[in-house]
Amino acid sequence: MPSKQTSIPTSHRPMQGQKLVFRVPNYKQKTLPEGGPEETSGQVYHARRSHRKSRAGCVNCKQRRVKCDEAKPHCIRCQKHGVGCEYTGKPIQHSKTNNNIVSEFIKTNPELISIESLASSVSLMMVSDKLSELLRPPGSGKLLPKELTDASAVHRTMQALNHFHRGPAFSDESPDPVRVVMGKMVGLAFETPFLMHSIIGAATTHLCTLLPDNKEYRIAEAYHWQQTINQYSMAVSKPVTRQNMDKLYSACMMISMHSFLQEKFSPRTSFVFSADPAALNWLRLQGGLRYLLQQASQWLPESMWWTVFMKSRDPNIDFEDKRSGRVGLDPDLADLCSITDDTTVESSPLLWPLRMLTGLLPLERGTVSFQKYNTWMGRIENPFFECLCRKDTAALVLLAWWLGLMCYVEEWWVEMRVRSECTAICMALEDSSDPLVLKMLEFPASCCGYLLRHEQERAEVLELG
Repeated sequence: MPSKQTSIPTSHRPMQGQKLVFRVPNYKQKTLPEGGPEETSGQVYHARRSHRKSRAGCVNCKQRRVKCDEAKPHCIRCQKHGVGCEYTGKPIQHSKTNNNIVSEFIKTNPELISIESLASSVSLMMVSDKLSELLRPPGSGKLLPKELTDASAVHRTMQALNHFHRGPAFSDESPDPVRVVMGKMVGLAFETPFLMHSIIGAATTHLCTLLPDNKEYRIAEAYHWQQTINQYSMAVSKPVTRQNMDKLYSACMMISMHSFLQEKFSPRTSFVFSADPAALNWLRLQGGLRYLLQQASQWLPESMWWTVFMKSRDPNIDFEDKRSGRVGLDPDLADLCSITDDTTVESSPLLWPLRMLTGLLPLERGTVSFQKYNTWMGRIENPFFECLCRKDTAALVLLAWWLGLMCYVEEWWVEMRVRSECTAICMALEDSSDPLVLKMLEFPASCCGYLLRHEQERAEVLELG
Protein backbone atom coordinates (compact mmCIF):
# COMPACT_ATOMS: atom_id res chain seq x y z
CA MET A 1 0.00 0.00 0.00
CA PRO A 2 1.40 3.42 -0.88
CA SER A 3 2.82 5.26 2.04
CA LYS A 4 0.77 8.37 2.82
CA GLN A 5 -0.66 10.25 5.75
CA THR A 6 -4.40 10.09 6.16
CA SER A 7 -6.19 13.22 7.24
CA ILE A 8 -8.93 12.99 9.81
CA PRO A 9 -12.24 12.43 7.97
CA THR A 10 -15.26 14.48 8.75
CA SER A 11 -18.87 13.39 8.62
CA HIS A 12 -20.43 14.69 5.40
CA ARG A 13 -23.98 13.58 5.96
CA PRO A 14 -26.26 12.71 8.91
CA MET A 15 -26.94 9.04 9.43
CA GLN A 16 -30.27 7.86 8.09
CA GLY A 17 -33.04 8.51 10.59
CA GLN A 18 -31.02 11.10 12.53
CA LYS A 19 -31.67 14.74 11.85
CA LEU A 20 -30.25 16.27 15.02
CA VAL A 21 -27.44 15.66 17.44
CA PHE A 22 -28.45 14.54 20.91
CA ARG A 23 -27.16 14.06 24.41
CA VAL A 24 -27.93 11.05 26.57
CA PRO A 25 -28.75 11.79 30.22
CA ASN A 26 -26.10 10.93 32.81
CA TYR A 27 -25.65 7.16 32.85
CA LYS A 28 -24.69 7.08 36.52
CA GLN A 29 -27.45 5.52 38.59
CA LYS A 30 -29.23 8.00 40.80
CA THR A 31 -29.91 7.09 44.44
CA LEU A 32 -33.60 6.74 45.27
CA PRO A 33 -35.00 8.35 48.43
CA GLU A 34 -35.55 6.07 51.42
CA GLY A 35 -39.25 5.99 50.78
CA GLY A 36 -38.69 4.31 47.43
CA PRO A 37 -39.54 5.65 43.99
CA GLU A 38 -41.47 8.86 43.92
CA GLU A 39 -45.17 8.36 43.36
CA THR A 40 -46.47 9.93 40.23
CA SER A 41 -49.35 12.29 40.70
CA GLY A 42 -51.82 13.95 38.51
CA GLN A 43 -51.99 11.17 35.94
CA VAL A 44 -54.22 12.07 33.05
CA TYR A 45 -56.31 9.36 31.44
CA HIS A 46 -57.57 9.76 27.92
CA ALA A 47 -60.60 8.07 26.49
CA ARG A 48 -59.78 5.46 23.87
CA ARG A 49 -60.02 6.89 20.39
CA SER A 50 -62.79 5.32 18.34
CA HIS A 51 -61.75 3.38 15.28
CA ARG A 52 -63.27 1.39 12.46
CA LYS A 53 -62.85 -2.37 12.66
CA SER A 54 -61.19 -4.00 9.69
CA ARG A 55 -63.81 -6.64 8.87
CA ALA A 56 -62.65 -7.08 5.28
CA GLY A 57 -58.96 -7.34 6.11
CA CYS A 58 -56.60 -9.97 4.73
CA VAL A 59 -56.23 -13.41 6.28
CA ASN A 60 -52.77 -12.72 7.74
CA CYS A 61 -53.88 -9.57 9.57
CA LYS A 62 -56.95 -11.34 10.93
CA GLN A 63 -54.86 -14.20 12.24
CA ARG A 64 -52.46 -11.76 13.92
CA ARG A 65 -55.41 -9.69 15.21
CA VAL A 66 -54.00 -6.47 13.83
CA LYS A 67 -55.70 -3.77 11.81
CA CYS A 68 -55.44 -4.22 8.04
CA ASP A 69 -55.47 -1.27 5.62
CA GLU A 70 -57.34 -3.53 3.16
CA ALA A 71 -55.18 -2.39 0.23
CA LYS A 72 -55.34 -4.79 -2.70
CA PRO A 73 -53.83 -6.92 -4.07
CA HIS A 74 -51.41 -6.69 -1.09
CA CYS A 75 -51.93 -4.75 2.14
CA ILE A 76 -49.08 -2.58 3.36
CA ARG A 77 -48.40 -4.78 6.43
CA CYS A 78 -47.96 -7.95 4.33
CA GLN A 79 -45.76 -6.06 1.84
CA LYS A 80 -43.56 -4.85 4.70
CA HIS A 81 -43.19 -8.38 6.07
CA GLY A 82 -42.57 -9.92 2.67
CA VAL A 83 -45.41 -12.46 3.03
CA GLY A 84 -48.25 -13.45 0.75
CA CYS A 85 -51.49 -11.50 1.15
CA GLU A 86 -54.88 -13.17 0.65
CA TYR A 87 -58.43 -11.93 1.07
CA THR A 88 -60.24 -15.27 1.03
CA GLY A 89 -63.19 -15.73 3.33
CA LYS A 90 -61.66 -18.76 5.07
CA PRO A 91 -58.40 -18.91 7.01
CA ILE A 92 -55.41 -20.36 5.20
CA GLN A 93 -55.35 -24.12 5.61
CA HIS A 94 -51.85 -25.07 6.68
CA SER A 95 -50.42 -28.34 5.39
CA LYS A 96 -50.23 -31.03 8.05
CA THR A 97 -47.72 -33.29 6.32
CA ASN A 98 -44.10 -32.52 5.68
CA ASN A 99 -44.36 -33.65 2.07
CA ASN A 100 -46.99 -30.97 1.45
CA ILE A 101 -44.76 -28.42 3.18
CA VAL A 102 -41.86 -29.31 0.93
CA SER A 103 -44.04 -29.19 -2.18
CA GLU A 104 -45.26 -25.72 -1.21
CA PHE A 105 -41.70 -24.44 -0.75
CA ILE A 106 -40.41 -26.00 -3.96
CA LYS A 107 -43.30 -24.49 -5.90
CA THR A 108 -42.32 -21.06 -4.54
CA ASN A 109 -38.57 -21.57 -5.03
CA PRO A 110 -38.15 -24.13 -7.83
CA GLU A 111 -34.56 -23.16 -8.57
CA LEU A 112 -33.36 -24.41 -5.19
CA ILE A 113 -34.14 -28.05 -5.82
CA SER A 114 -33.87 -28.90 -9.50
CA ILE A 115 -34.21 -32.36 -10.99
CA GLU A 116 -30.42 -32.45 -11.36
CA SER A 117 -29.81 -31.68 -7.72
CA LEU A 118 -32.37 -34.24 -6.66
CA ALA A 119 -30.57 -36.89 -8.66
CA SER A 120 -27.16 -36.02 -7.24
CA SER A 121 -27.74 -34.98 -3.66
CA VAL A 122 -31.21 -34.39 -2.29
CA SER A 123 -34.59 -36.04 -2.61
CA LEU A 124 -37.99 -34.83 -1.58
CA MET A 125 -38.10 -37.52 1.09
CA MET A 126 -34.76 -36.32 2.54
CA VAL A 127 -36.02 -32.77 2.61
CA SER A 128 -39.20 -33.90 4.30
CA ASP A 129 -37.23 -35.84 6.91
CA LYS A 130 -34.96 -32.89 7.66
CA LEU A 131 -37.83 -30.47 8.12
CA SER A 132 -39.53 -33.04 10.32
CA GLU A 133 -36.33 -33.26 12.34
CA LEU A 134 -36.38 -29.52 12.87
CA LEU A 135 -39.95 -29.52 14.14
CA ARG A 136 -39.90 -32.58 16.41
CA PRO A 137 -38.92 -32.26 20.10
CA PRO A 138 -35.22 -32.73 21.00
CA GLY A 139 -33.89 -36.18 21.84
CA SER A 140 -34.18 -35.41 25.56
CA GLY A 141 -37.90 -36.04 25.22
CA LYS A 142 -38.88 -32.64 26.63
CA LEU A 143 -42.17 -31.41 25.26
CA LEU A 144 -42.06 -28.28 23.18
CA PRO A 145 -44.62 -25.47 23.49
CA LYS A 146 -47.60 -25.81 21.18
CA GLU A 147 -46.32 -22.72 19.34
CA LEU A 148 -43.55 -24.98 17.93
CA THR A 149 -45.62 -28.04 17.12
CA ASP A 150 -49.08 -27.03 15.91
CA ALA A 151 -50.09 -26.50 12.30
CA SER A 152 -49.38 -22.75 12.48
CA ALA A 153 -45.77 -23.54 13.48
CA VAL A 154 -45.32 -25.37 10.18
CA HIS A 155 -46.59 -22.31 8.36
CA ARG A 156 -44.21 -20.03 10.29
CA THR A 157 -41.27 -22.26 9.41
CA MET A 158 -42.10 -22.07 5.71
CA GLN A 159 -42.67 -18.34 6.02
CA ALA A 160 -39.24 -17.93 7.63
CA LEU A 161 -37.54 -19.92 4.86
CA ASN A 162 -39.23 -17.84 2.20
CA HIS A 163 -38.52 -14.62 4.10
CA PHE A 164 -34.83 -15.45 4.21
CA HIS A 165 -34.59 -16.36 0.54
CA ARG A 166 -36.95 -13.73 -0.88
CA GLY A 167 -37.33 -11.06 1.78
CA PRO A 168 -35.84 -7.58 1.26
CA ALA A 169 -34.02 -7.75 4.62
CA PHE A 170 -31.74 -10.48 3.31
CA SER A 171 -31.77 -10.23 -0.47
CA ASP A 172 -32.87 -6.97 -2.10
CA GLU A 173 -29.84 -4.80 -1.31
CA SER A 174 -27.25 -7.58 -1.45
CA PRO A 175 -24.83 -7.72 -4.37
CA ASP A 176 -25.48 -10.48 -6.94
CA PRO A 177 -22.81 -12.92 -5.64
CA VAL A 178 -24.27 -12.72 -2.13
CA ARG A 179 -27.82 -13.36 -3.34
CA VAL A 180 -26.65 -16.40 -5.30
CA VAL A 181 -24.79 -17.84 -2.32
CA MET A 182 -27.72 -17.23 0.03
CA GLY A 183 -29.87 -19.25 -2.36
CA LYS A 184 -27.31 -22.04 -2.21
CA MET A 185 -27.36 -21.79 1.59
CA VAL A 186 -31.04 -22.69 1.67
CA GLY A 187 -30.45 -25.67 -0.59
CA LEU A 188 -27.50 -26.78 1.56
CA ALA A 189 -29.57 -26.38 4.73
CA PHE A 190 -31.95 -29.12 3.61
CA GLU A 191 -29.19 -31.61 4.43
CA THR A 192 -27.71 -29.71 7.40
CA PRO A 193 -30.01 -29.31 10.44
CA PHE A 194 -27.87 -26.73 12.28
CA LEU A 195 -27.70 -24.55 9.16
CA MET A 196 -31.46 -24.85 8.66
CA HIS A 197 -31.97 -23.80 12.28
CA SER A 198 -29.68 -20.78 11.79
CA ILE A 199 -31.54 -19.67 8.65
CA ILE A 200 -34.95 -20.03 10.29
CA GLY A 201 -33.56 -18.32 13.39
CA ALA A 202 -32.15 -15.36 11.44
CA ALA A 203 -35.36 -14.87 9.46
CA THR A 204 -37.51 -15.19 12.58
CA THR A 205 -35.29 -12.68 14.39
CA HIS A 206 -35.98 -10.16 11.64
CA LEU A 207 -39.70 -10.91 11.80
CA CYS A 208 -39.48 -10.26 15.56
CA THR A 209 -38.07 -6.80 14.87
CA LEU A 210 -41.12 -6.13 12.69
CA LEU A 211 -43.61 -7.65 15.14
CA PRO A 212 -41.93 -7.35 18.57
CA ASP A 213 -45.08 -8.34 20.49
CA ASN A 214 -45.65 -11.58 18.60
CA LYS A 215 -45.25 -14.38 21.17
CA GLU A 216 -45.11 -17.17 18.57
CA TYR A 217 -42.19 -15.58 16.75
CA ARG A 218 -40.32 -15.01 20.01
CA ILE A 219 -40.66 -18.63 21.08
CA ALA A 220 -39.63 -19.90 17.65
CA GLU A 221 -36.64 -17.52 17.58
CA ALA A 222 -35.35 -18.74 20.96
CA TYR A 223 -35.80 -22.40 20.03
CA HIS A 224 -34.07 -22.24 16.65
CA TRP A 225 -31.10 -20.27 17.94
CA GLN A 226 -30.71 -22.68 20.86
CA GLN A 227 -30.67 -25.60 18.43
CA THR A 228 -28.26 -23.73 16.15
CA ILE A 229 -25.73 -23.12 18.93
CA ASN A 230 -25.97 -26.65 20.34
CA GLN A 231 -25.62 -28.42 17.01
CA TYR A 232 -23.06 -26.00 15.55
CA SER A 233 -20.87 -26.35 18.66
CA MET A 234 -20.72 -30.11 18.15
CA ALA A 235 -20.03 -29.75 14.41
CA VAL A 236 -17.26 -27.17 14.81
CA SER A 237 -15.49 -29.31 17.41
CA LYS A 238 -14.71 -31.79 14.62
CA PRO A 239 -12.17 -31.21 11.81
CA VAL A 240 -13.08 -28.73 9.08
CA THR A 241 -13.10 -30.51 5.74
CA ARG A 242 -13.84 -29.81 2.10
CA GLN A 243 -17.28 -31.39 2.62
CA ASN A 244 -18.42 -29.42 5.67
CA MET A 245 -16.64 -26.06 5.26
CA ASP A 246 -19.51 -24.25 3.50
CA LYS A 247 -22.01 -25.49 6.07
CA LEU A 248 -19.81 -24.19 8.88
CA TYR A 249 -19.01 -20.89 7.12
CA SER A 250 -22.70 -20.19 6.51
CA ALA A 251 -23.88 -21.02 10.02
CA CYS A 252 -20.97 -19.07 11.53
CA MET A 253 -22.01 -15.94 9.63
CA MET A 254 -25.62 -16.31 10.79
CA ILE A 255 -24.47 -16.70 14.41
CA SER A 256 -22.15 -13.70 14.11
CA MET A 257 -24.99 -11.60 12.76
CA HIS A 258 -27.29 -12.66 15.58
CA SER A 259 -24.68 -11.92 18.25
CA PHE A 260 -24.12 -8.43 16.79
CA LEU A 261 -27.81 -7.54 16.75
CA GLN A 262 -29.12 -5.19 19.42
CA GLU A 263 -32.82 -4.47 19.27
CA LYS A 264 -32.94 -1.13 21.06
CA PHE A 265 -30.71 1.92 21.29
CA SER A 266 -29.20 1.56 24.78
CA PRO A 267 -25.69 2.97 25.33
CA ARG A 268 -25.92 2.40 29.08
CA THR A 269 -25.87 -1.37 28.54
CA SER A 270 -22.54 -1.16 26.68
CA PHE A 271 -19.47 -3.13 27.77
CA VAL A 272 -17.91 0.27 28.48
CA PHE A 273 -20.03 0.55 31.63
CA SER A 274 -19.86 -3.14 32.56
CA ALA A 275 -17.30 -5.28 34.38
CA ASP A 276 -18.65 -8.44 32.74
CA PRO A 277 -16.23 -9.74 30.06
CA ALA A 278 -19.18 -11.35 28.26
CA ALA A 279 -20.52 -7.87 27.49
CA LEU A 280 -17.98 -7.74 24.65
CA ASN A 281 -19.02 -11.07 23.11
CA TRP A 282 -20.87 -9.32 20.28
CA LEU A 283 -17.41 -8.30 18.98
CA ARG A 284 -15.38 -11.33 20.06
CA LEU A 285 -17.60 -13.76 18.16
CA GLN A 286 -16.91 -11.99 14.87
CA GLY A 287 -13.51 -13.72 14.72
CA GLY A 288 -15.06 -17.19 14.41
CA LEU A 289 -15.12 -17.13 10.63
CA ARG A 290 -11.40 -16.31 10.48
CA TYR A 291 -10.65 -19.46 12.50
CA LEU A 292 -12.68 -21.61 10.10
CA LEU A 293 -11.02 -20.05 7.05
CA GLN A 294 -7.61 -20.83 8.47
CA GLN A 295 -8.60 -24.45 9.11
CA ALA A 296 -9.80 -24.99 5.53
CA SER A 297 -7.49 -22.62 3.65
CA GLN A 298 -6.34 -25.33 1.22
CA TRP A 299 -9.91 -25.85 -0.07
CA LEU A 300 -11.09 -22.25 0.12
CA PRO A 301 -11.11 -21.66 -3.69
CA GLU A 302 -13.64 -24.49 -3.94
CA SER A 303 -16.03 -22.83 -1.48
CA MET A 304 -19.35 -21.43 -2.68
CA TRP A 305 -18.36 -18.29 -0.71
CA TRP A 306 -15.09 -17.81 -2.63
CA THR A 307 -16.49 -15.20 -5.04
CA VAL A 308 -17.99 -13.21 -2.17
CA PHE A 309 -14.74 -13.34 -0.19
CA MET A 310 -12.78 -12.14 -3.21
CA LYS A 311 -15.31 -9.36 -3.83
CA SER A 312 -14.65 -7.97 -0.36
CA ARG A 313 -10.95 -7.50 -1.10
CA ASP A 314 -9.58 -4.11 -2.09
CA PRO A 315 -6.20 -3.92 -3.84
CA ASN A 316 -5.54 -0.63 -2.06
CA ILE A 317 -5.96 -2.16 1.40
CA ASP A 318 -3.48 -4.58 2.89
CA PHE A 319 -5.08 -6.05 6.00
CA GLU A 320 -1.87 -7.93 6.69
CA ASP A 321 0.18 -4.73 6.81
CA LYS A 322 2.09 -5.14 10.07
CA ARG A 323 4.88 -2.67 9.41
CA SER A 324 6.63 -1.12 12.35
CA GLY A 325 6.54 2.60 13.05
CA ARG A 326 4.24 5.51 12.17
CA VAL A 327 4.62 5.62 8.39
CA GLY A 328 1.21 5.98 6.71
CA LEU A 329 -0.69 6.57 9.97
CA ASP A 330 -2.65 9.64 10.99
CA PRO A 331 -0.27 11.58 13.29
CA ASP A 332 -2.92 12.32 15.93
CA LEU A 333 -4.15 8.74 16.16
CA ALA A 334 -0.55 7.52 16.23
CA ASP A 335 0.20 9.95 19.12
CA LEU A 336 -2.91 8.83 20.99
CA CYS A 337 -1.81 5.18 20.64
CA SER A 338 1.80 6.04 21.60
CA ILE A 339 3.08 4.72 18.28
CA THR A 340 6.69 5.75 17.62
CA ASP A 341 9.08 5.02 14.77
CA ASP A 342 10.32 1.97 16.69
CA THR A 343 6.91 0.51 17.64
CA THR A 344 6.18 -3.03 16.41
CA VAL A 345 3.02 -5.13 16.41
CA GLU A 346 4.66 -7.26 19.09
CA SER A 347 5.28 -4.27 21.36
CA SER A 348 1.90 -2.57 20.80
CA PRO A 349 -1.49 -4.33 20.46
CA LEU A 350 -2.87 -1.10 18.94
CA LEU A 351 -0.56 -0.82 15.92
CA TRP A 352 -2.15 -3.44 13.67
CA PRO A 353 -5.78 -2.40 14.39
CA LEU A 354 -4.75 1.19 13.62
CA ARG A 355 -3.10 0.19 10.34
CA MET A 356 -6.21 -1.73 9.26
CA LEU A 357 -8.45 1.18 10.27
CA THR A 358 -6.27 3.59 8.28
CA GLY A 359 -7.00 1.61 5.11
CA LEU A 360 -10.77 1.89 5.69
CA LEU A 361 -10.97 5.65 6.23
CA PRO A 362 -10.70 6.74 2.56
CA LEU A 363 -13.42 4.29 1.40
CA GLU A 364 -16.83 5.48 0.31
CA ARG A 365 -19.06 5.66 3.36
CA GLY A 366 -22.05 3.36 3.44
CA THR A 367 -23.23 -0.18 2.78
CA VAL A 368 -21.05 -0.36 -0.33
CA SER A 369 -18.02 -0.72 1.99
CA PHE A 370 -19.74 -2.98 4.51
CA GLN A 371 -17.84 -6.18 3.67
CA LYS A 372 -14.50 -4.36 3.96
CA TYR A 373 -15.53 -2.84 7.30
CA ASN A 374 -16.40 -6.35 8.49
CA THR A 375 -12.86 -7.48 7.79
CA TRP A 376 -11.58 -5.19 10.54
CA MET A 377 -13.64 -6.72 13.34
CA GLY A 378 -13.02 -10.23 12.02
CA ARG A 379 -9.24 -9.82 12.41
CA ILE A 380 -9.09 -8.32 15.89
CA GLU A 381 -6.97 -10.47 18.20
CA ASN A 382 -6.87 -11.12 21.95
CA PRO A 383 -4.30 -8.44 22.92
CA PHE A 384 -6.60 -5.72 21.54
CA PHE A 385 -9.62 -7.27 23.30
CA GLU A 386 -7.67 -7.19 26.53
CA CYS A 387 -7.11 -3.46 26.04
CA LEU A 388 -10.84 -2.97 25.52
CA CYS A 389 -11.67 -4.98 28.63
CA ARG A 390 -9.29 -2.74 30.62
CA LYS A 391 -11.11 0.26 29.12
CA ASP A 392 -7.84 1.52 27.65
CA THR A 393 -8.59 4.99 26.28
CA ALA A 394 -6.70 4.67 22.99
CA ALA A 395 -8.25 1.25 22.25
CA LEU A 396 -11.73 2.62 22.94
CA VAL A 397 -11.13 5.55 20.57
CA LEU A 398 -9.97 3.22 17.78
CA LEU A 399 -13.10 1.10 18.24
CA ALA A 400 -15.23 4.25 18.25
CA TRP A 401 -13.74 5.31 14.90
CA TRP A 402 -14.61 1.94 13.39
CA LEU A 403 -18.11 2.12 14.88
CA GLY A 404 -18.40 5.60 13.39
CA LEU A 405 -17.75 4.19 9.92
CA MET A 406 -20.30 1.44 10.58
CA CYS A 407 -22.92 4.06 11.44
CA TYR A 408 -23.22 4.67 7.68
CA VAL A 409 -24.10 1.02 6.99
CA GLU A 410 -27.83 0.56 6.46
CA GLU A 411 -28.34 -2.99 7.71
CA TRP A 412 -31.17 -3.90 10.08
CA TRP A 413 -28.94 -5.94 12.42
CA VAL A 414 -26.15 -3.35 12.56
CA GLU A 415 -27.62 0.09 13.27
CA MET A 416 -28.65 -0.14 16.94
CA ARG A 417 -25.47 -1.86 18.04
CA VAL A 418 -23.03 0.56 16.42
CA ARG A 419 -24.96 3.65 17.50
CA SER A 420 -25.25 2.40 21.09
CA GLU A 421 -21.61 1.37 21.46
CA CYS A 422 -20.23 4.45 19.69
CA THR A 423 -22.36 6.72 21.86
CA ALA A 424 -21.30 4.85 25.01
CA ILE A 425 -17.61 5.40 24.26
CA CYS A 426 -18.24 9.11 23.68
CA MET A 427 -20.13 9.32 26.96
CA ALA A 428 -17.38 7.52 28.87
CA LEU A 429 -14.51 9.65 27.53
CA GLU A 430 -16.04 13.08 27.00
CA ASP A 431 -14.88 14.30 30.44
CA SER A 432 -11.23 13.48 29.70
CA SER A 433 -8.71 16.16 30.59
CA ASP A 434 -6.59 15.23 27.55
CA PRO A 435 -7.37 17.59 24.64
CA LEU A 436 -6.13 14.99 22.12
CA VAL A 437 -8.72 12.49 23.37
CA LEU A 438 -11.47 15.08 23.03
CA LYS A 439 -10.31 15.94 19.53
CA MET A 440 -10.26 12.28 18.48
CA LEU A 441 -13.80 11.78 19.80
CA GLU A 442 -15.28 14.37 17.47
CA PHE A 443 -15.33 12.12 14.40
CA PRO A 444 -17.16 9.14 15.96
CA ALA A 445 -19.51 11.50 17.83
CA SER A 446 -20.46 13.22 14.58
CA CYS A 447 -21.15 9.82 12.97
CA CYS A 448 -23.49 8.55 15.69
CA GLY A 449 -25.07 11.98 16.21
CA TYR A 450 -23.91 12.50 19.80
CA LEU A 451 -23.15 16.02 21.01
CA LEU A 452 -19.98 15.95 23.10
CA ARG A 453 -19.96 18.10 26.24
CA HIS A 454 -17.05 20.27 25.13
CA GLU A 455 -18.73 20.89 21.77
CA GLN A 456 -21.95 21.81 23.52
CA GLU A 457 -20.11 24.24 25.78
CA ARG A 458 -18.28 25.68 22.80
CA ALA A 459 -21.60 26.27 21.00
CA GLU A 460 -23.08 27.97 24.09
CA VAL A 461 -20.08 30.32 24.30
CA LEU A 462 -20.48 31.24 20.64
CA GLU A 463 -24.18 31.94 21.19
CA LEU A 464 -23.45 34.18 24.16
CA GLY A 465 -20.75 35.97 22.17
